[in-house]
Amino acid sequence: MGVDVVRRLEVKQLVLAALCAALASMAANAEADAQEQYPARPVQVIVPATAGGPVDTAARMIAPALAAALGQSVVLLNRPGASGTLGMHDVATAESNGYTIGQGVNSIFTITRISGTTVPFTLDDFNLLGNYATDVSVLAVSAEAPWQTFDDIVAYVHGNPGKLNYASAGVGTVSSLSMQALAHHFKLNMVAVPFPGGAQLTTAILGRQVDMGMVPYTTGAAMFEAKKLRALATTAPQRLPKLPDVPTLAEKGITANGLNLIMGLYAPRGLPDDVRSKLVDAVAIAAKDPAFVAKIEEIGLFGQYEAPAKARARLESEYNDIVALNRELQN
Repeated sequence: MGVDVVRRLEVKQLVLAALCAALASMAANAEADAQEQYPARPVQVIVPATAGGPVDTAARMIAPALAAALGQSVVLLNRPGASGTLGMHDVATAESNGYTIGQGVNSIFTITRISGTTVPFTLDDFNLLGNYATDVSVLAVSAEAPWQTFDDIVAYVHGNPGKLNYASAGVGTVSSLSMQALAHHFKLNMVAVPFPGGAQLTTAILGRQVDMGMVPYTTGAAMFEAKKLRALATTAPQRLPKLPDVPTLAEKGITANGLNLIMGLYAPRGLPDDVRSKLVDAVAIAAKDPAFVAKIEEIGLFGQYEAPAKARARLESEYNDIVALNRELQN
């Protein structure tokens, strides 16, 4: 082979190598640019609950603030079922690119796990992005019911075992476990009637289809104020400002960590670090926004931002307490 031919081949090889390097660099830059531009399209938030209940209400309240913090639209998708595990399973198995996240709630990772419901994921399948609000429950009866106080209804059930029923949002929910704890502590014989969610059980109590139940405060606040529902006790750590005469369950001897709903946002595990950072920052900004906090407190939620590490520690602590409570209920 002549010298000129060899040189021409060498030049071609050099040109080809340079072209490949340029293409690789362009691809890397394009990938970096794409990551820097997150979020480049709307972010979907899966809500594992029916519309109108506290989990859905909280998600609809945080969505505009989250969208503002991200600089991108946020779209909600309700996916109820199996005590919230269907929707959260969709979150756990979604692509880890930041475009599908979930409106999580503590009970899915605590109460539901010990209830016998199949939970096809663990906390390790998620990136916790932060908690942002708390909803307490209120033991409620219709305003037309004869019981005026907590002690009244306890005395009535003792004198009429098996005659009263209560609404429940189903196995593995805060409303169900709260009522079980109440019945166990005071040795009450009552019949549980399941409903799809907090909004439906509240309507049933209001219409006297059932005698009582644990109503999410966000769902029932307006009805308590309008005196359509009567509050007998709450799961709050202290008496509620708008229900100052209503005792807490703790005052009645029932103390259990985990009987309130803690709302947070979750993403699938494996997020790119920069995407996770943007989401965590956006949740913090949204949750601390004074206008957002004022709005949620107007409807009965309590603003309570917790960073991811603290949110995870809370879940682990609550799970241990719920296991202990469940063990007590079985005895």
